[in-house]
Amino acid sequence: MRKFLIVMAGAALLGSGSLLAQDFQEGEHFQPVGNPVSMPDDRIVVTDGFGYPCPACRRFMPYLEAWEDDLPDYVEVKHLPVALQPGWDMFARAYYTAEIMGIAEETHEAMFKALHDERRQFRSFEDIAGFYAEHGVEADSFINTSESFAVDARIRQNRNDVRTYGIRGTPSVIVQGKWRVSPNDVSSYDEMLSVVDYLIEREAEALGLGGDAEAGESGKTATSEQTDDATS
Repeated sequence: MRKFLIVMAGAALLGSGSLLAQDFQEGEHFQPVGNPVSMPDDRIVVTDGFGYPCPACRRFMPYLEAWEDDLPDYVEVKHLPVALQPGWDMFARAYYTAEIMGIAEETHEAMFKALHDERRQFRSFEDIAGFYAEHGVEADSFINTSESFAVDARIRQNRNDVRTYGIRGTPSVIVQGKWRVSPNDVSSYDEMLSVVDYLIEREAEALGLGGDAEAGESGKTATSEQTDDATS
């Protein structure tokens, strides 16, 4: 009897977890992108829409970083600087300049901290270049790179992506170019990332990525090996 109760309790917990996942509804917890952007079919792309001057993005960052630590190999996280307010465009240009110069990842958190923790003032792009000069590049080189065709091209693509994704606030997370998740649709950053997890799982299942697909392949291999043993 005791064993039966334990089994039933475990089933109830599994069932409740499934129901929680099903509670995330399109139009309520996440929104469809009007014109979905085509993505590779060998991975799930998660796009982090952020703005360096955005206080909410600074608060969201530790949650996002901790969440990234446990992601499966088939999930790729990209950053999309969003210029929603006057003056934010120079931070978007700075991000792409840093990306081209190979220092975007190592300076990403540092820029958030400089703005929000240290309360540094960046009144011009020259001020921003001075910040990046503290991280291994020459200020003049940073400014020259920011004016390059490569950075201009990324800025044009950025504006197109922000418009296509329908981002009107930050932070926002886009999953596989199809779904938009924002704080307005959830009660906490933890729930926001739970919705992202749900969408990743759904998209991965559709593409045959992840544990279920790998388990299926392992099962096929094991069956094949057993068949070979039986016939040898």
